Amino acid sequence: MSTQLVSTKELFGLRAVGEAKRKRIGKVRRFVFHPSERRCIGVLVKRPDAALMFHRKDLFVALDGFHVEDGEVVVHSNPEATDSKAIKALGVNWEKCVIWVGMPVQTESGSFLGYVESVTFDRQTGAVAGLTLENGVANDAVLGKRAVPGKLVRGFRRGTGMALAQVGAYQGEDPDEAGEVGAILVSDEAADIAAEGGAAAAAGT
Repeated sequence: MSTQLVSTKELFGLRAVGEAKRKRIGKVRRFVFHPSERRCIGVLVKRPDAALMFHRKDLFVALDGFHVEDGEVVVHSNPEATDSKAIKALGVNWEKCVIWVGMPVQTESGSFLGYVESVTFDRQTGAVAGLTLENGVANDAVLGKRAVPGKLVRGFRRGTGMALAQVGAYQGEDPDEAGEVGAILVSDEAADIAAEGGAAAAAGT
């Protein structure tokens, strides 16, 4: 089976519609990753508030519960494509799932490399193929961004880094009072990868 790669940056903001009548559901806003494995398991679709007043929880759509057609995310009609039945079919602990984008990135020896700007993953399996790291608009403009290949990504580590973006909170659930922290862990080799695209690189310095 051939590998089909896609990035969170490509899917972010796409309009999500239903499969049957192409009725608008909302827009793709976040990407959910497995609690312990290096793979994306689905997306969160932000739905418009009801009557422009009442907040509606985000809709979870499993990775195999949608396809992209004509620039839109088409959500499949089968029950296992979304929310609780999708989570049950995946067999994951929903409370432990992680939003990788925006998380800090650290080497195995503890060096901070930046934050996850985007994740490239296999569209079929969700396996992480690479990360793009950022350090803020000003730093990125000067120094550029660092691309870390998937072979150097070790996964997610709890107990270090920053407060987790809790998946359940986006669906109207009460946040975990424990306040867990976490970071994306990469091999020490990632620290040797040069950033690209900044003004400094363009100037040859």
